[in-house]
Amino acid sequence: MKITAFFHGLLYKNQIVLRATDQKDFVLIRKMFDSKARREERTKREILLKCEIDAQYQKRTFKQLRAVWKLVEVIFTSMEDRKPTDEEKYDMYLDLLELYADKTPSRLRDTLRAVHISESNTVAAARFIDGLLYHLATECKLSYDLEADVRKVLYEWEIWRGKQEHDFMDEMTVTEWRKRAVYSEASGIGGNVDCHHIVSRGAAPQFADCAWNVLALTREEHEFFHAHGWEAFLNKYPHLRGKVERAFEKAGHLPISGSEK
Repeated sequence: MKITAFFHGLLYKNQIVLRATDQKDFVLIRKMFDSKARREERTKREILLKCEIDAQYQKRTFKQLRAVWKLVEVIFTSMEDRKPTDEEKYDMYLDLLELYADKTPSRLRDTLRAVHISESNTVAAARFIDGLLYHLATECKLSYDLEADVRKVLYEWEIWRGKQEHDFMDEMTVTEWRKRAVYSEASGIGGNVDCHHIVSRGAAPQFADCAWNVLALTREEHEFFHAHGWEAFLNKYPHLRGKVERAFEKAGHLPISGSEK
């Protein structure tokens, strides 16, 4: 079992101490350690944990091509219950291109062809990645390990998006955004999500229908924000800081404060 989450951490008397920022993650952690204990009881030996500790939300690059191939692999694995061969992964990639990639006129036929990730600009590639995440949320049933893989990509992707000058959602309306908002941008949990305005409708009504000014959150995450405000929310979901700060800047450098709706 594999878990990807954000943790509070400190080094205390040469011991690494971690505490999950989200109680839902702690439930998974408990399941993992229960499973670890059972396996150790059967095998009569300690099972070591493979860990990657990374303060990634401070400074991180994001490789769109790598993310695409990881998501394609997860989609195939969720369907076939095994990892794909290189040929199977490429065939799945081609099928997904037809569904979610931008289209351009063919030079040889009077038709449109899908734009490959290798020839896409960053905005077009982001639209394709968004399509893959949409597919995973609506079409795939994921194991805990696959969920962890997707969450890792989602976190890195949101961090990267928050630093971009242009985003594929910049020209979208909230109505258009709602059609694709099927998973939480905070946790990656799929299902019914709330539309949360970053800069409140009262503070900037002219941006109320701009997709760049909204977050998709579960009801629990939405209520957490209104109970605790931006500081606690972004401490819990630090990968969204860039998107939130970008929205405030686009709206006119308004301060991030309070529990605005």
